[in-house]
Amino acid sequence: MSGVFFKEATEVREIAEDIIDKYHPHLQDAKDVIGYYFREGASDWAGKAKKCTAFERFVTNKMLFVFISSDAWKAMTHDQRVALVDHELCHFARKSFKDIDPKTGDWVEKYEPADQADSWSIREHDVEEFSDVIKRHGLWDTGIEKFAAAVREADYQMSLDDIEREEKRMLRAVK
Repeated sequence: MSGVFFKEATEVREIAEDIIDKYHPHLQDAKDVIGYYFREGASDWAGKAKKCTAFERFVTNKMLFVFISSDAWKAMTHDQRVALVDHELCHFARKSFKDIDPKTGDWVEKYEPADQADSWSIREHDVEEFSDVIKRHGLWDTGIEKFAAAVREADYQMSLDDIEREEKRMLRAVK
């Protein structure tokens, strides 16, 4: 019998909580309102981020979901898994405001309540473009230019050679 099934993804949650502590301050007090699930069954995507509907919130007490294709997850290296989870977390946007910290007098960013649906939205990708268009027209849009700058400034670039090397290492370990 074929179909689609979901199961809780504790490994994804563990990776996400580490990433949240490092890179996502807007999610630090919201860890309990994010549900992580593996999707079993054929899929044309590796991961999805979703803001819950009113019914989903009622049934699960969650505000946000991260779905990961179990087939894609199994085929990925650890570094790729971390990157995928970070990517999905980047989709979660939260309303915030600036306020004065009474202890220091500094402006600080504060976030709307984690348990309020109106606090959350889904953020789209920074760049959506074809490499052919960039080849023909260059960095024609500010979003693409910012993306290219981020690529140039990244401390580490995961290359196809890295992936192939890791796949070969994993195959040798299985034999």
